Formats: sequence, structure tokens, C-alpha cells
Amino acid sequence: MTPEELQKELNRCLGCKVKPCEKACPLGVSPHDFIAFAKGGDFKSAATDIAKRNPLPQTCGLVCPDRFCQASCIRKRIDSAIEIPCLQAKIMEKGGLPELVLPASNGKHACVVGGGPAGLGALYEFLLNGWNVDIYEKDNKLGGAARLIPPYRLPPEVLEKEINRLITNERVNVYLNQEINDYEPLRRQYDALIIALGEPKRRALGISGEEESLDYRRYLSSPAIYSYERVAVVGGGEVALDCAITLKKQGTKEVEMFVRRRQEDMRIMAKDFAALEQHKITIRALSSVTEIRPNGNQYDLTVISNRINAQGKAEATDAPAIKLSGYDKVIMALGSYFPQEDIPQELAYAGDMTGNCGTIVEAIASGRATAKQIITDQTPSID
Repeated sequence: MTPEELQKELNRCLGCKVKPCEKACPLGVSPHDFIAFAKGGDFKSAATDIAKRNPLPQTCGLVCPDRFCQASCIRKRIDSAIEIPCLQAKIMEKGGLPELVLPASNGKHACVVGGGPAGLGALYEFLLNGWNVDIYEKDNKLGGAARLIPPYRLPPEVLEKEINRLITNERVNVYLNQEINDYEPLRRQYDALIIALGEPKRRALGISGEEESLDYRRYLSSPAIYSYERVAVVGGGEVALDCAITLKKQGTKEVEMFVRRRQEDMRIMAKDFAALEQHKITIRALSSVTEIRPNGNQYDLTVISNRINAQGKAEATDAPAIKLSGYDKVIMALGSYFPQEDIPQELAYAGDMTGNCGTIVEAIASGRATAKQIITDQTPSID
């Protein structure tokens, strides 16, 4: 976005008094307010306004979907919605990440298990309210699922800078490579405990040969170590999109996405369809893979055709299944989940574990809300 394009997009904002964009943001960030600062050339104040509510402000600007603030933009009644996430990312780039100013410690000590977006959201809320925080993470870096977002969408240095801002202070201790299985000692040690463990289980189709497929998380965590000529990606959401485009960027000649619903039902943005077309990625819509069969060094797929029934659900047609051959690898990219029966119900938890978070911004908001509730519950009432 050139300076001219940036100013043009800023000037399209109508300055609505009802601020529907703010109401639509899971974190309550106000595009109305930060755009007003930026319109006047005060990008520093604009960036500060964003960062006071969102601890990962540029990250969210880069990766947020268009179904929150942008979808609520009144400007779309005239021509098209303002590209608010894009503006947010650009404003943070120009205005800079403000220094984290915290109140004095109140002596309380919280423990957060899980260093992904939800855990970082909880950390931020505790810090803003004077708490000291220890954060435990099973991997060797904080960031969680955000680390799987490809660099073409989220440069790792952006995420690194924002995480470092949160943890580089005397009120935070970070313990990496620490997988916690027994929470009782932590409950006794701290004034508060929140677990934010993400989604460790990948969604599966339960089909024959599925064990031959590659988990999308394994692929996206180290795409450079894989080299293929032709790949089938099963899934039609953002993680499938990330796999497909990353494959192309890594030199894969043919990439096909198998989507059980219609192309227009895919949970990706309009600009993502343009990217798929640009990279010449084939979308096999209304198609379900029912079997993966090894064939030498390659794989054959059995695929059935679907239709959308009167209830709006995908169901198999009566057409015979087809066989497709010659795939070097099948990547299963249907997303992940946390088994609800495995959640310790006596503990406070946040983020993807709740089953209600599908984006970075929602996970951060969940972490902040959970921490805020704990803080409220422990704050003596004044009669």
C-alpha cells in the first residue's frame, strides 16, 4: 500500500458515530478512533490507540479475516467496505509499537500455561492490572498457532517483536520447553491459574489410508524440508489455503484442494481466491476423499461427488466414485480441536480450548476475558 493508497483508504472512512466496526472487533479496538488519528497524520497516536487494546496489533492487522470490523463497515452500503485490517497493519508499521507502560505490582502472582495468542492475551490482562505472571510453554518459543502462519502473511519478526514487548519486563517469567501434566502444584503456588493449550488434535475424516497423510501443522512448521511435484490438500479453510500457497511458493508444480462444499462456501476471503488463481491452484469443490491408497512412491485417491441438500448440508450424490492417481503427498488440512472431555473442568481455560475461537483475535480476546473474570472475582467489593 503506497502512501497515496493509504491516505485514500483512510479518507474513505465516514467517521460513523455509532462505531459499528468497534462493536464488531472481539477486542473492542476502535477503527473509527485510530483512523481519525491517522487521517491527521498522527500515526504514533493511532498505533498507541490500537495497541492499548490489542497486545498483538500488527499481527492481527496482517492476518485478521474480513468478517469482523470490515464486515460491519457502513461504507460498503455506498461502494465497498474499508480494508480496516490492512489499515491497522500499515498504521502499526508507520506509528511503531508503543512502549508497554504498566502499573506497579500489586503482589499477586498468576500462572498461564500455554504461550499462544490466548495465553498472551491472559498475560496482557494480568499485567495491565498489576499482577506478576509466570508463563509456561511446551515448545521452545511462544506464539502457538500463530507460528504456523506462513511468512508471506505474517513475517516472523513482527510476531517476535510484539511478543518480546509483552515479556521483557521484571513482572514476567517465561518457562519454555515445559509441558505441564499435573496442575495441582501450580494451583497451590499461584493466586490464579489459566490454561490455554490450543488445539492439539487434528480433525480427521476416518477414512482408509488417512495415516498416510501429512498433518498440516507438521507441514507448515517446516515447509522447506518437504519437496513434492504434485500434492492433494484436503480442506477448504485458511489452513488449507496456507498449505496450498506455501506448496506453490516452495516449488510444487501441481496443487489440488479437495473441498467438500461449494467454492463459495470456503471460509477464506475474496482476495484469497485471487491468490489461488494467481498460483494456479486447482479447487475440486463438492468433492470428498474417501480413501488414500499408497501406490509405490505415490498415492491414489478415491473421491466422491457431493451436493448441497435442502438443509444446506453437503451430502454424497449417487454418482460413482472416481480414482485419481499420481500424488506425491496428501496433506490433511481440516483444522484441529481440543477434546472437551479432556478439559479439567475445575480450571479456568481460554482460547481454542473453548471451541469458540477460530482466529488469532478471538483467542486473544478469550484470554483477556478469562483473566479479567479472575481479577474481578478476586477484587474486594467496596460497599
